[in-house]
Amino acid sequence: MQVYKIIKLLDLTGKTIPCDMKDQLNGIYFSRSKQEPIAIGEMDIIHLIRAFNKMNDKKEAMDKLVFDYIQEQKGNNGSSRR
Repeated sequence: MQVYKIIKLLDLTGKTIPCDMKDQLNGIYFSRSKQEPIAIGEMDIIHLIRAFNKMNDKKEAMDKLVFDYIQEQKGNNGSSRR
């Protein structure tokens, strides 16, 4: 089911939908499998979850690289002062 349909169903059931949700649904995600940009609202919820997890895994890996680099630099700076 497409994300925008899920939001519409939530609205129909009385769930308060944040006012920025329309802008969020119009946000663009580049689909590597389709090799084209697609609106987030047009994405199937399963695809959205997989894309989110994939992006999150990449972010976590990058965060770890940055953290390790900073720790390494702190170690190098500390040893050069002695």
